[in-house]
Amino acid sequence: MTDTRDRLLDAARKIFAKEGLEGLSVRQVAKAAGLSPMAMYRHFADKDALIDALMRDGFAAWEKIAGGISARDPVRWLEKLVEAYLDFALDDPHRFDAAFLLPAREARKYPDDFAAGRSPVIAMTMARIEAAQASGAIAPLPPLRIALMLSGLLQGLVSMHRARRFASDAQFRALYRTAVRDCFALFAAKGKTP
Repeated sequence: MTDTRDRLLDAARKIFAKEGLEGLSVRQVAKAAGLSPMAMYRHFADKDALIDALMRDGFAAWEKIAGGISARDPVRWLEKLVEAYLDFALDDPHRFDAAFLLPAREARKYPDDFAAGRSPVIAMTMARIEAAQASGAIAPLPPLRIALMLSGLLQGLVSMHRARRFASDAQFRALYRTAVRDCFALFAAKGKTP
C-alpha cells in the first residue's frame, strides 16, 4: 500500500467507526485524509471499492488473530477460536463490523468460496473439525456445515448483543460461552448421526 492509500484507508476506518456506512463517502474520506476527491479516485474507483478495502482490512485483522491461535488439540483450538471471535467483536468492533457486516462486493459467498478455501479462517476451522472427527471427538457431519453453523451462532449472538438484547455485558458473555458449550456438545460424536 502506498502512503496515500494508507492515509485514505485510515481516514475511512475512522469515519466508518464514528458514522457507520451512512457517513462513509468518497468526499468525506478524501477531506479527512487531507486530499482531493480526485486523489481518492486514483486509489479507490468508487465507494464500493473503499468498502471492499475496509472489509479486507477487517478480515486481515481477524485472520491474523486466528492464525496466532496455538493449540495442538483441534477441539481446544476451536474453543480458543470462539473466544478470540468474542474478543475481536468486543475489543475491535469497527474492524469486526467491516469484516463481517459490511455489504461488500468482494464478500465471500457460501458455499463456493468457502468450499474452495477462499476464507482462510474457515479453512483453518474446517481442518480442525476434520482432525477432531478423525479422532472421534466430533460427529461425521460435513465440516463446512459445522463451521457455518458455529459461525452463524457466534455472529448471531454478537448481533443480539449489539442490538442491546442482553441486560449486561456479563450476561452476554455468560450466554455466549454457554451456547458455545452446548453447540460443541451437539457436535460431539455419539454413535450414528443424521
